Amino acid sequence: MELVLFLIAAGIIFYLYKTFQVYLSNPIVPNDRDVLQSQNRETPQQEVKPLSLKERLKTTEYGLIARIMGRLSFADEKSCILEEKLMSGIIHDMAHETDQPESLYLEIYKEARQEDIQELATLFASETIAQYKKRLKIIEFMFALSWADGELTNDEENCIIDVAAILEIENEDFNKLYDEFKANNTQKVVAMDKEEAMKLLGLQDGFTYEDLDKQYMQIMESKRQNIFDPKNLTRPFNQFGGEELKRYSQAYATLLTLATTQQTTLQHETQNQEEKIHKEIESLKIEQNKPL
Repeated sequence: MELVLFLIAAGIIFYLYKTFQVYLSNPIVPNDRDVLQSQNRETPQQEVKPLSLKERLKTTEYGLIARIMGRLSFADEKSCILEEKLMSGIIHDMAHETDQPESLYLEIYKEARQEDIQELATLFASETIAQYKKRLKIIEFMFALSWADGELTNDEENCIIDVAAILEIENEDFNKLYDEFKANNTQKVVAMDKEEAMKLLGLQDGFTYEDLDKQYMQIMESKRQNIFDPKNLTRPFNQFGGEELKRYSQAYATLLTLATTQQTTLQHETQNQEEKIHKEIESLKIEQNKPL
């Protein structure tokens, strides 16, 4: 019996040995069609181009602020001197804080007019987790920017409400800001004459457009609030420079037309004087060329 089992085992081993030899002498090779199909199924890898500096900035905290303010500013398709100066100031501060060109933040701001305000607010919320004071400061600045021209439109108000809701601003804080800005901007605007405007801006008779612009910019820079400065997070915009900026901007607007008119008049006078001198020179040349 044992001999029979031994012979059976030997036979099986011999069979496996012969089969293995046949396999080694005839390896399975895929045909060309199989290879081609396999290659076609492979997805070619596309080269990923690195993002530009501007595209990278757009997704940062400051880039998102610029986009939110851009979307808000162009909501009513209007602008005023104070609004422009407020935005130029915040763009300057962002560039200074990040050591990046102001021109890039300005481009980001201008390109945001058609963006989804809720999507922008959601992205900003993810960048400012557990930073409630910073979020509230952004809402305050949005009110300041919207009321810069003395009017809060429905589109501007809806933008602010959407952002405040996504940033989880408490109703009490939101209503306080809303009521303060509304109260400050629904008061009757008192007209300002030339003398008062000049006194407020520290100008004398005979000032030029360059004098006006330089003086106004210096005052704006000294009075405006840097909202990124931690010490300003709890300082109300209207109580620390906000209302003053309106008066200075009103004075600037009052004198701007006068300065422009004076500059135009001076240019005409200079041009007329140059033409007069040119004619006199030509007349002298003619006299000199006359035969004696």
